[in-house]
Amino acid sequence: MSERIGEIIEANTNGFTVHCYKLYESPPLGSIIQSGIPTIFGVISEITTEPLDPSRPIIAIGQNEPTEDEIYRSNPQLNNLLCTRLTALTIGYSNNENFSHGLPPHPPRIHSFVYLSDNHYIESLAKSFDFLHLLLSSGTNDEVVSACLRQISQKLPDGYPFLIESGQALATELIGQFPRLNAILRRLS
Repeated sequence: MSERIGEIIEANTNGFTVHCYKLYESPPLGSIIQSGIPTIFGVISEITTEPLDPSRPIIAIGQNEPTEDEIYRSNPQLNNLLCTRLTALTIGYSNNENFSHGLPPHPPRIHSFVYLSDNHYIESLAKSFDFLHLLLSSGTNDEVVSACLRQISQKLPDGYPFLIESGQALATELIGQFPRLNAILRRLS
């Protein structure tokens, strides 16, 4: 299994929020992550770095520092006052080896560990494009859809055929929405 990246701090059947263990160290937008038993899969749709305590707003402190890295060296407490969080949209779940596209019957548990998905599960996911309907109807930015498809293609032994098939699946899902389809397809190249 991949390296653990964080824990779930908020969850519902549509998605979940993860507190990353390391500041600024989140997988990229569109990555497939997994958590819990049964395993729930999500697509990273948003990444945020913010104060741990919302009542303590961030202020500019680097006016006299030569680099951004120097700000953190001069203020090591920042690593304990800030956090990186990500939001994921649920796209499927698995009981042992049976992968189901769609929303799970229950959300993942709070404090469930979160990992980057293994290539085995990404290959299972890539066999069907049923997850596209969930992404496209979720209200998320279309950039997340194209980022997800690029991330999946990079994990496959031969990702180019996957991108061709995903373009065909998008054309089916987005009938009558040619400008939207065209914009997503342009981002895939």
